Amino acid sequence: MTEQALDVLMLTLFAVISSIGGHQAPDHYPTVSQMPRIEIAMRICGSDCRVHAAYHSESGVMIDDTLDLQRDPFGQSVLVHELVHFLQDANGTFAAMAPCKRQYEREREAYWIQDQYLQRIGHGGMTGVHYSNRLWPRCFDE
Repeated sequence: MTEQALDVLMLTLFAVISSIGGHQAPDHYPTVSQMPRIEIAMRICGSDCRVHAAYHSESGVMIDDTLDLQRDPFGQSVLVHELVHFLQDANGTFAAMAPCKRQYEREREAYWIQDQYLQRIGHGGMTGVHYSNRLWPRCFDE
């Protein structure tokens, strides 16, 4: 994907995210790097894990290079999820919460917006288990 095509895609995705979640559009975009999934896993988990994308405040968005961001709605939705995390950081969303609760709310919102995005483009959406996962560890810092 060319840099210009990625910029156009991000402009569109940020507008949709703002429409769905009410986050203010950014004045700049994060770096988006496509790379092998195992490289993302090693950076985030320190070993192979199920991660296919991640946002890190210093590295930007890292996304599995097998996802087609230009043509695949699900690949675009994964980028939406990570862009939500970028906006959460930029806007200080959930910043006042205890760490575990903050992480839970960040993921819940990102999955919810990802699901809404998929529904809006007619791709069906995700099952509710993704953004209200009862298998996530319970927070003890609430």
